[in-house]
Amino acid sequence: DEGGTGIPLDEDTAGILLDVDEGGTGIPLDEDTAGILLDVDEGGTGIPLAMDTDRAGIPDDADGAGIPLDMDTEGAGGPLDADTTEHRCLSLEELGNYFQECIEVVEQLERERDRLISELAQLREPALQEIRHAHEEIQAACRLLAKVELERDNLRDEIRQIKQKLFRVTKECVACQYQLESRRHDLSQHAAYQGELQSQAGQLSGELSQLKETCEKEKEVLRQRLEAPPCRQDNLYLQESRRLSLEFESFVAQSRRGLEEHYEPQLLRLLERREAGAKALQEMQGEIQGMKEALRPLQGEVSRLRMQNRSLEEQIVLVKQKRDEEVGQYR
Repeated sequence: DEGGTGIPLDEDTAGILLDVDEGGTGIPLDEDTAGILLDVDEGGTGIPLAMDTDRAGIPDDADGAGIPLDMDTEGAGGPLDADTTEHRCLSLEELGNYFQECIEVVEQLERERDRLISELAQLREPALQEIRHAHEEIQAACRLLAKVELERDNLRDEIRQIKQKLFRVTKECVACQYQLESRRHDLSQHAAYQGELQSQAGQLSGELSQLKETCEKEKEVLRQRLEAPPCRQDNLYLQESRRLSLEFESFVAQSRRGLEEHYEPQLLRLLERREAGAKALQEMQGEIQGMKEALRPLQGEVSRLRMQNRSLEEQIVLVKQKRDEEVGQYR
């Protein structure tokens, strides 16, 4: 104790036997104050006597710190069987030194634990970096896939708009072709009607030339008669001839006026319709040519967009395959 008086090993500082409790009740040597067997743990599992409660191997001739019982705290040998009747006593200073050594051992173990934790963290850092790198690559692939899908949707919208525009242009082209065919049919009918009118005009011209020849012949006969010696009958005949000539001229003039009044408006209308048809045909041909020229770049744009869409679909397939491979690699 503090006064230097020896304390038996089987008694504490209060003089109570170590194998009995404070009430004097006997405690088996193989049990603690809670009645738990010293050679078993709290779950009842057996612990060898050569191990402490943490199952760390401690020799039977050593205390809890692993110091042999036949040696003091300074490491000096002291056989237990030197004097069986003499009990070993520990002073407070030695006990403090012993606890200080235990604290140092614990600190050393904590430092060793921290060192092992840091080494484990260093060993795990490359794997964590690889995992982070793989995660970043997967995120980049996902962003690229989203971007490609967005571009694909935009291209689909553009292709749909181009198809609609192409459909409208094709519809207008078909309508123009129908109008052109109808105009051609009208022109063919007009040509047939014009041919008929021209044949009638030729026939009338032949009749008119015959009438002119007859008139010239009659004029020649009358001129010959006028050159002959005059007589009374000739005078009468001359008067009659003049009257007939005037009547014939008036008849020819009336016939000509009648023909002109009857056929001239029709010929003028036919000429106007012919000129209008030719002008409309030229305009329609120009419009068709313009539509063909406008359709040519649209067809080239459609083919280019189809090739671009096919290339984007191939890129999407490659990105998906690469992503699946990376996911399978880092899974």
